[in-house]
Amino acid sequence: RHWAAVERRLPGYTCCLQRARPARRLKLVAFVLLVVSLMEHLLSIISVVYYDFCPRRSDPVESYLLGTSAQLFEVFPYSNWLAWLGKIQNVLLTFGWSYMDIFLMMLGMGLSEMLARLNRSLEQQVRQPMPEAYWTWSRTLYRSIVELIREVDDA
Repeated sequence: RHWAAVERRLPGYTCCLQRARPARRLKLVAFVLLVVSLMEHLLSIISVVYYDFCPRRSDPVESYLLGTSAQLFEVFPYSNWLAWLGKIQNVLLTFGWSYMDIFLMMLGMGLSEMLARLNRSLEQQVRQPMPEAYWTWSRTLYRSIVELIREVDDA
């Protein structure tokens, strides 16, 4: 609610392209980071399977699954379905972790866009005589954005 209240007070966009730019940037960053995260995870799997210096089994995939889900097989006997279940859990947790990183980056991008909107508004007023009320409004809005940044940071 605080974020929405601050955003309502911000100056509007001058055109549709300017309004769509932050959304495009957020989507691009999310897509690139998810693709890079997937590549990193796949390369990690390939690396572990290829450089398995101490194979636990003769089959490299079985050896990999046994190694990555070793905590399961301390309790339960090895079985392929349980190993694949452990691997699926590992992938889901990896992408959950990546999602949290991306979410935090997007929050930061949204907050910086608020400051950029205020800055663009101020740049339009350069060398124009403005009433004191405008500068009071600008300063109050700047403080609101900074307080929102602190609140998000604390959360």
